[in-house]
Amino acid sequence: MGAEPRCLQQESKRMKRSEHAAAIAARLATDLFQAEASQDEAVNQLGRLAQSLTLSRREAGLSSTVGQAAFDALAEAVAAQVGAQRAMVALHEALADVKRSTFYRRVPLGGLTKGDRPIPRPSALALIS
Repeated sequence: MGAEPRCLQQESKRMKRSEHAAAIAARLATDLFQAEASQDEAVNQLGRLAQSLTLSRREAGLSSTVGQAAFDALAEAVAAQVGAQRAMVALHEALADVKRSTFYRRVPLGGLTKGDRPIPRPSALALIS
């Protein structure tokens, strides 16, 4: 058999380019979601640490004035982590802009959801009694 007709060669190149773009986008999306999950876990851990510090001081019978420097440092760590989360949101938005403004806008990212079941979001304010 001879060489492939020119239109088939071009279609093959387009498919390879499309598959390559999809692989790049999938890798980037996966890494982004993992980084976001790590950020969330870091905030959770800092919250646990705050509880542990408070409980430990109380159980040790120490005054609330003891160890304030540790609480101040923890507050700085929490603020820094929240700032890092804010930066991740900005990163996510910047990557979405890149996708929209390049040929990657045609690359579907199906199957890269953050979970099979969406997280329920409150639709109204809840009253706590």
